[in-house]
Amino acid sequence: MVAGTGIDLVLRLTLVLLVLQPVGGPAVRPWILLLAAAGLVWGPALRHPALWFALTLLTALRVIADWPLSDNHAYLLVYWCLAIGIALTLPDAENALSLNGRLLIGLVFALAAGWKSLSPDYMDGTFFRVTMIREDRFAGLAMALGGMSEETLAVGREYLAGGPLRNGVAALETVAFRRLAGVITWATVALEAAIAVTFLWPRRDWISRHRDVFLIAFLVLAYAGPTVAGFGWLLVAMGLAQCERERRITRTFYVVAFGLILVYRELPWLSMLAARG
Repeated sequence: MVAGTGIDLVLRLTLVLLVLQPVGGPAVRPWILLLAAAGLVWGPALRHPALWFALTLLTALRVIADWPLSDNHAYLLVYWCLAIGIALTLPDAENALSLNGRLLIGLVFALAAGWKSLSPDYMDGTFFRVTMIREDRFAGLAMALGGMSEETLAVGREYLAGGPLRNGVAALETVAFRRLAGVITWATVALEAAIAVTFLWPRRDWISRHRDVFLIAFLVLAYAGPTVAGFGWLLVAMGLAQCERERRITRTFYVVAFGLILVYRELPWLSMLAARG
């Protein structure tokens, strides 16, 4: 076990995300919540490898149970719990977890940016144009920033479900809506590519020094919309793990981002903004 407290905040935030965003079905969720609660309230459990290996097993069972429909971040959660468990068995747990956090973030965003760049129906804005119409959770974004109305979105959903509509969905879209989809598309790819490069950059120079700025910007901007909060919190924990302890301001920004994602999830500010508009 590790007696130091350098990574305690990272471990606690990881457990908090498991409590705030319960995962798994009835067979594994209670045990995950029980272990997460134990790690939060009982000091010795927090830094004990057995706790994290048990969470690794349970989160892996969750992925197996949902196969092949598991979300991407479900796999990442398994990797992260395993990385923590292994790190806590090593003499220098803090550095081991820092390296794993940096590489996991870099690889995740490299794969994400690469897949998007190679997908024509993503790069032309189709993905976000369809998603903002089809999914209710994006309605506030489409209305607040895309100039769409509830009635227009309802007609669009009906068409995407197989209903009739002359000229397809394009007949419903406003100029602002199409522009919004394009901006989100290109901004997402550019920011994800920047995170991948800076986190995987092998040298400690001006390129790698900007990695926290890019990741925090992604967390603040991407999770302002209707996204999976648990994924954002997981990125916060990994980002905090690789951030040097002496960079107190940057570490504070990571913690603020964690709280901000919670606010985003609990306060439907886009819908409120659309209603006022």
